[in-house]
Amino acid sequence: MSSSSSLLAVSVLLPLLLINPSQATTEEPPQNTSSKTGGALLRSLPPNVDLFDKSNLSNHWIPALFVFGDSLVDSGNNNFIDTIAKANYPPYGSTFFHNATGRFTDGRTAADFIAQLNGLPYPPPYLGLVKEGKQIPKTGVNFASGSCGILPDIGMGSAGKCLNLDAQVESFEKVTKVLRKEFKDEAEFSQYLSKAVFFVSMGNNDYALGFMQPDSPLKNKFTPETFPTLLAQQLALKLKKLYNMGGRKFLVNNIGAVGCIPSVLNSFKPQTPCFDIANGMVSIYNAVLPGVLTKLQAQLPGSKFVVSNIFKLFLDIKAMPAAFQISDTRNNCCVDMLGNGTSPCKMMEPACKDVKTRLFFDAFHPTQSVHYLLVRRCFVDPSICAPLNLSQLMRA
Repeated sequence: MSSSSSLLAVSVLLPLLLINPSQATTEEPPQNTSSKTGGALLRSLPPNVDLFDKSNLSNHWIPALFVFGDSLVDSGNNNFIDTIAKANYPPYGSTFFHNATGRFTDGRTAADFIAQLNGLPYPPPYLGLVKEGKQIPKTGVNFASGSCGILPDIGMGSAGKCLNLDAQVESFEKVTKVLRKEFKDEAEFSQYLSKAVFFVSMGNNDYALGFMQPDSPLKNKFTPETFPTLLAQQLALKLKKLYNMGGRKFLVNNIGAVGCIPSVLNSFKPQTPCFDIANGMVSIYNAVLPGVLTKLQAQLPGSKFVVSNIFKLFLDIKAMPAAFQISDTRNNCCVDMLGNGTSPCKMMEPACKDVKTRLFFDAFHPTQSVHYLLVRRCFVDPSICAPLNLSQLMRA
C-alpha cells in the first residue's frame, strides 16, 4: 500500500495497553478529579458524584471486567495486528501513562475507569497476553480492536486486519476454558461470570467504514431505515453467545455523535455545529438498540442489559461545554498526520497543552476527560445509562 493511500485509509477510520496488571494498581486513583481528569466535575448537573472518593472505592462490586469493542476502548490489541489502525506512538498515552499503550486517546478509557472504580487492574489486551505468554487474569481481559465493527467484514480492507466481534467472542471462549481451572467447580465459576460486567462498545465503524462509504455493497441491500435493525440484531446474536458462555451483566454503548467529530466536520464543513446527516443516520440505530436489548433480556433469564448513551453525552457537552469544564468541542488536540483535522495524530508531535479541557484528542476519539465523564454520568444518571445506571448494574 502506498503512503498516500495509507493516509487516506487512516483518515476515514472512526471508532467511533499493553500494561501489566500489577503496574495498573501502582497509580493512585485521582482524589482531586478536577486536576487529574481535566475538571470533569459536572458541577451544574447534579448529582455531583466523585467516582473515586473513599466511599466508592471501598466497594468492589464486580470480580472482573471483560471488554469488547473498537478503538474507543482498545487497550492495545491492535499493537499485535497487521493494520495501520494503531495508537502505539506518542502523543497517544501522554497524559496518564506517559507513553503510548495502544489506546486511541491521551490516557485512560471508559473501560479503565470502570475497572479502577472496582479496584481492578486495567483489563490488559488479550493479544498481548497471548503474544507474551502471560497468565490470563481473573480480573478481566480487553478484546477490543480498533477499526472493527459488529459485522465481520468491517475493518478488513486495505487498512489491514482487526479482531472483529466474532473473533473477540471466540477469544473470550478460549479465556473461559483457561479461567475455569482457577475455580473449584462449575457452580463457583458460573457465579463469578454472572457477577462480572461485559462492556461492549461497537457499531461506529459499521457506519463509518461500512454503510456510509459511497461504494458500500450494504447500500444495495439496506436503506438507512433497515440497516440499523440488521446491525442491532447482529449485535444481539453476539451478546447471546456471551450469555451462553456465562455472561449476565452487559453494559452496551450506543453509537456516538459521529457528525460532531473533527474529521467529519473538517471533511464536510457543515454550517451547523455538527453534520446532521451523519448524526441522523446513527440516531436511527440508537433508537432501535434499546428495544432489541429489552427483548433479548426477556428471552435470557437472569440477564441485565444497560444502554450507555454516549451519543447524548457528546451532544450535552457540545451544548453546555462550560458545565463540563470543556473549553474546546470542535478541534482535535494533537497535530494530525495530514494537517487538516481529518487524520490520526502525527507521530512524536506534542499534544495541545489544554488537553484536559478538550472534547477530542485526535480527529476521531475523545480525551481521557470525556471517557471519565461518560463513566461518571453512567454511574448515576438515568439519561445516560438505562434502564439501570452503572452503580445499579454492578451491584445487581
